[in-house]
Amino acid sequence: MPGFLAMTNVNWSSPLFWAVIIGWIISVTLHELGHGVVAYLGGDYTIRQRGGLTLNPLHYAHPVTTFLLPALFVLMGAVPLVGAATYINVRLLRNRAWRSATAAAGPTVNLLLFLLCVLPLHPKVGWLDRVAPQSAGTSLQMFCGAMGVLQLIAVFINLLPIPPLDGFNVIEPWIVTDWRVGFQNVQARMGLLILLFFLLMSRAASNLMYDGVFRVLHWLGFDIPTWEFIRRSYNLALYGATD
Repeated sequence: MPGFLAMTNVNWSSPLFWAVIIGWIISVTLHELGHGVVAYLGGDYTIRQRGGLTLNPLHYAHPVTTFLLPALFVLMGAVPLVGAATYINVRLLRNRAWRSATAAAGPTVNLLLFLLCVLPLHPKVGWLDRVAPQSAGTSLQMFCGAMGVLQLIAVFINLLPIPPLDGFNVIEPWIVTDWRVGFQNVQARMGLLILLFFLLMSRAASNLMYDGVFRVLHWLGFDIPTWEFIRRSYNLALYGATD
């Protein structure tokens, strides 16, 4: 079954696909804004002066994650999901706890967006007809399912303790200074990021993330028919396939 950033045909003509892409860009913007808001509260007053507290996605554009990687994905037949970045002056943050909180703010936004998307589909809500065939789902329901999967996968990836991802930035303030210096090289960080994204295109990584999404939904009380609707909505929105 097609998975996250899998090498497969993208359904470029689908309105649902473009709705999800636009939704993803908005969520990336909110992710970066989350970093900025917590950094501002934690002492980085310069981020407001630099216009960092904005909903303009162009402000967070990054040469690698916004342009290079999506272009490579298109050439390889994958979904061009853009990334972004925002500059935080960590020296102005009050303490290590604020540095960790600033890093964790982005994935927290993705987690909240995940809940916002999937909870209306919960069996106890009754919005989704779990007995009806897949085609009976509305475009809005399928959008919620697809976006929910994307947001939770974003949480999984961002929390990996690998520089320059947020998971590493959460623990970096607590790492011994001598060790931390070895992770400061910008070129090395970007190289690791590119390598990571290519690894995430593998079938094994795709299945692992699918399993993680399923386990979280099961823990939240979602049943198998609802999970199948969410999974098929994700595949239909991004790849034009349901299996």
